[in-house]
Amino acid sequence: MEQVKKMLAALGERLAGLAKRNAVVAKPLSVGDRHVVPLCELTLGLGGGGGTGEGTTTGGKATGPHKGTGGGVGGAAKAVPVAVVIIEGGKVRLESLGQ
Repeated sequence: MEQVKKMLAALGERLAGLAKRNAVVAKPLSVGDRHVVPLCELTLGLGGGGGTGEGTTTGGKATGPHKGTGGGVGGAAKAVPVAVVIIEGGKVRLESLGQ
């Protein structure tokens, strides 16, 4: 179970790092004197589970029937553009994308 906790913690740290890069405020796009900065909505998901096992060993080797279940973790990060900041000719405006 401790190994699953460590995997979840490592995955959470990795997702947090991914989410920080170009997620909330994405990389600006520029053409001439017009600059567009995408603003994104961020969604993170994380899940995990542990397992157990039974069996007998002698000297570190299996000596009888064994059975058990495994464990694992998974996660995802998604950034969806919801608006853009447009900088053009010394003026700034916000344009919503969709709703």
